[in-house]
Amino acid sequence: MSAASNRSSSVAPWFIGVAVLQLAHSIAVATARPESLALVHDLAGWGSGLLAVAGTFAAASAFGSGDYLRRVWGGLTAGALLSLTSAALRSYWLHTVPDVPFTASPLLPFRMVVVVLANVATTFALVLLARTYRQSGLQPPSSPRGTALWAVTAVAALAVGVPALVTDVRNLLSGASSAPSAVISLASTLADMTIIFMVAPILRVAYMLRGGRLAWVWWAMGLSGATWLLYDARVWLAPLLPGTEAQAAELLRSLRTSGLVLLGLAGWLQRSALGPQKAESPEPSLHTSAGTP
Repeated sequence: MSAASNRSSSVAPWFIGVAVLQLAHSIAVATARPESLALVHDLAGWGSGLLAVAGTFAAASAFGSGDYLRRVWGGLTAGALLSLTSAALRSYWLHTVPDVPFTASPLLPFRMVVVVLANVATTFALVLLARTYRQSGLQPPSSPRGTALWAVTAVAALAVGVPALVTDVRNLLSGASSAPSAVISLASTLADMTIIFMVAPILRVAYMLRGGRLAWVWWAMGLSGATWLLYDARVWLAPLLPGTEAQAAELLRSLRTSGLVLLGLAGWLQRSALGPQKAESPEPSLHTSAGTP
């Protein structure tokens, strides 16, 4: 069996595990009573959030002080931890004041600050990650296929994000929703659009590294970004799925599990690739110590 096949076999159970967690969340949503849906999403949010924090922290701690990728994974860890804090605030309210919607909670302004910081940290880190190939001499050559991939993701980001941005700004200016809720939605939309833009360069590097250990890090990151694209498009996709629109929207909300768990998986794969990567490899390493590009 080839080295590439061995590597594929070794990471396959991890990706299958992500699929199993996603399936479990989807089944729980599909079979839950309407009044229990918030608890189902709450439990899944805690599990996927903790996995995201653990994985990104594992990757960040594998690099030494001053390493370029320590900043990347440190930013992703901060974003995952802040995202978990946001979920914790909402979870606390859900369990202590279940009869009052969180939009009426005095904790909402605090969650607004946490969500904005989480999106800034994650977006900045992903922009650095997408530029890592430049630091490591891994810039994929220009090609019609690469240009087409970038164009598709750019159109998808604009198609999903622009209508949401228009709605968010209108709600903020008109007072149709509370200012903290509008700011949360606006910050999340801008961050998700940037993440979707990053899918193309991340997947191009993953394809260029195919067969190598580090390729799976990039594949996990790219799939995470693609999952957020589907999550953000749930308003449009829900009417196209079987069942009622509300049920379909709740099922698509469960994709948040895959987005977070794949981020954590990317971190674990990055950490596991470092040891062997130092000893072997003609394949290019992303273990760099250069400064800001």
